Amino acid sequence: MRLRSLFALIFICVCAGLNAQELLKIKGKVLSSENKPVEYTTISLESSEDGVVAEAATDAKGEFTVEAKAGQYVLVIEPLGYDVIEKQINLESALDLGTFTVKTTQTVSLGAAVVTAEKPIYKVELDKKVYDMANDPMSQGQTLSDALANVPSVSVDAEGNVSLRGNDNVKFLIDGKPSGMLGVSDVAEALKNIPAENVERIELVTNPSARYEASGSAGIINIILKKGTNTGFNGSVTLNGGIPKMVGGNVNLNYKTKKYNIYTTLGTRYMDREGEGNALTTNYPNGIISDYRKTDTNNNRIRRNYNARLGGEYYLDDKNTLGASAGYRYNNGNNINDVRYYYYDALWNQTDKTARIENEKELEKSFDADFNYKHAFDTKGHEFTFTGRYSYQKEDENGIIRNLNASDALTGNERTYSLETQNSAVFTADYVRPIGEKGKFELGARVDLSDTKTNSGNNTINTDGTETPNKAFLADIDNQQNVYAGYVQYGNAIGEKFQYFAGLRLESSDMEIANHSEGTTISKKYTDLFPTLTLNYKLTDKNEMQLSYSRRVRRPMGFMLMPYFSSVNALDVRRGNPDLNPTYTNSFELSYIATVGKLMVTPSLFYQRTTDVINDFQTYNYIESGNPLKPYNQAFETMPVNAGNEDRYGLDLTATYRPFKWWNLMFNVNLFGYNRTGSYSAIISDYLNPDTGVTESKEFTQSFKGDGFSSRGRLSSNFILPSDFKLQIAGNYMGGMKTAQQKTEDNLSMDLSLSKDLLKKRASLTLNVRDVFNSRKREQTTFYEESENYQSMRWMKRSINLSFTYRFKNTNEKEQRGKQQRSNGEEMGGGEEMQMQSAS
Repeated sequence: MRLRSLFALIFICVCAGLNAQELLKIKGKVLSSENKPVEYTTISLESSEDGVVAEAATDAKGEFTVEAKAGQYVLVIEPLGYDVIEKQINLESALDLGTFTVKTTQTVSLGAAVVTAEKPIYKVELDKKVYDMANDPMSQGQTLSDALANVPSVSVDAEGNVSLRGNDNVKFLIDGKPSGMLGVSDVAEALKNIPAENVERIELVTNPSARYEASGSAGIINIILKKGTNTGFNGSVTLNGGIPKMVGGNVNLNYKTKKYNIYTTLGTRYMDREGEGNALTTNYPNGIISDYRKTDTNNNRIRRNYNARLGGEYYLDDKNTLGASAGYRYNNGNNINDVRYYYYDALWNQTDKTARIENEKELEKSFDADFNYKHAFDTKGHEFTFTGRYSYQKEDENGIIRNLNASDALTGNERTYSLETQNSAVFTADYVRPIGEKGKFELGARVDLSDTKTNSGNNTINTDGTETPNKAFLADIDNQQNVYAGYVQYGNAIGEKFQYFAGLRLESSDMEIANHSEGTTISKKYTDLFPTLTLNYKLTDKNEMQLSYSRRVRRPMGFMLMPYFSSVNALDVRRGNPDLNPTYTNSFELSYIATVGKLMVTPSLFYQRTTDVINDFQTYNYIESGNPLKPYNQAFETMPVNAGNEDRYGLDLTATYRPFKWWNLMFNVNLFGYNRTGSYSAIISDYLNPDTGVTESKEFTQSFKGDGFSSRGRLSSNFILPSDFKLQIAGNYMGGMKTAQQKTEDNLSMDLSLSKDLLKKRASLTLNVRDVFNSRKREQTTFYEESENYQSMRWMKRSINLSFTYRFKNTNEKEQRGKQQRSNGEEMGGGEEMQMQSAS
């Protein structure tokens, strides 16, 4: 309770302190010579003593508002493709400067200099946070997994697992919909195969409205791909290379007229990365240490990626737009995993050693195609949208495992194989109708169909070359899952300051898992209601507060339900649990947005209550080793179970500050804690007693009760240096956490980026160093009933990357400025007039 009170006090003090400032407003509007709004114009207020004291950008209407204390200033208006305007201002009271009409600098043609807008890289709206990855130099030449670590509120651990505000139950979407690019069951691995150059922006929705699917208790990370929206023929070519060995290239092109837009992306990448890890298991039956097991792991991963996407939009008329796109991704790789086991008695005398060396080849393919149609009615904001997407994914893995004894002599070979294919289709229909001046009514439906087939096993290779299947690892599974949903929501405003938005979503899901290897079928059906509510209060033009609520669900992934074993290593296996049920979360969030001069700060307090939490339950047994000095080795088995409830709470604070025109800071910190209850028990009927060598029954009980507190932080400092060099330095902090079952250590790391525009800003050269001090790794200790296990894992070592990008543009600026803004069919794309969670 003291921590929650502290969070509340910090939040109140920040809000009160910001509102205590005596600031004067300056309003204005920027229009083109054709009397049309000029969006994204940078507005700066500068003083001779302090440099830039306030900044803003014009909205869709071309309007802007900046605030500052009384004094003498220069107002600088910097629109894209127009002449810069400077105006002397004596600020003594609130000013309305009226309309500024800007003049075109020139028509930009192929081969001419490319003018780039200084749009903010990070933008906070009350319904979502938007990170402009296309303009982040630290993302150049990186994978999407690497680049996500730059996004505020997002953390990526040493193995590539992504969490949002410390919660790893994140729902990933691409252009607002599920996609084959995200893999069958391993999103973390799929993100490592997507080039960051293909991504336009990242949208974070931490408390989604009823329009969004209810999956993901942490929220939604929506990946918006580049499509190209500029009129004329435009594009960019990127080449990059680095160490550890990496080389790649990417091409983005688009051609747009008043009638249609065609865009394409082509890319390839080769990567050769090394990782390492070690572990120590301490066994203490009856509270007395009996023995130790030490594990050293070295791995090498080679990837060859190819990707292509082609899409287009056709504008039938001013009210009807058709869109379609198709994408293909191909990835083949080779993984070598060398694991060495060392066994010791209680006095650290070595009793045995073994090795397990796996050489695995993998092939991944994915294809997706989508279609969308949008109809705009006569009334502004009155529209109907239909989208459909089909995805196919295939993951094929084959490996040979060599088992060695203490003399490094071969004791046996194994062959592992796994083939997963998934066919899925998603259809959505959304209808939006304005009600009165400020009201909005929404209605929609969604159908999500998925069929995943898994065929995997582990065979012992005999001396004569024949193979004997290990039945415990044999799986021939067909997993069909369908989700049918509908939603309704309504929002309106009361007065000039208060807005509300309420919604209700119904989801009916059915799942059927056919285990052909055992001749069994599991069927599960769920029908649930998911209410949402958003209350928004506008304190001033620069200060807004929002209170939101949503109910979320975490449905078990297919592999978590499949009752077969998968091997992490010879002595550590996992299996699914067909009795696993969904978990439900009630999520509350209080958010605040404030801008004071050069400072923008966005604190958010959140609280989540989750029931029937999915936890990992671990038991162990003993297997014969073949070594008379140590006849038995301890083997662990882990499966997911529903046990207990969890309360999670925290403070998410993001701030941006620009003390000078050449220096910009962005800071994000997440402070979060949880309290968990529950326990789980199971009886192992074939437990092998290592003291007697006799099989017997043994009951295992694991308590999940406990509480923990941790933090995440990132500080990014951006400098504009002489000769127009740009330097970015980012420090990352992942705080440790101690619970009843696990202790995780703190970790600090640093990234660095240096970039320079060339050829009259038609090209740029960027040097990125990720993990400068080679310190990024995961260290944790897990405690069990009669043992504990320490693990240290470094997924990849320090990397240095050099990237060159050339941009070309053939655009008539007059046509570009006057173009009509059109939706590209993204379910979660643009903003809304009411800055609420109705954004789609």
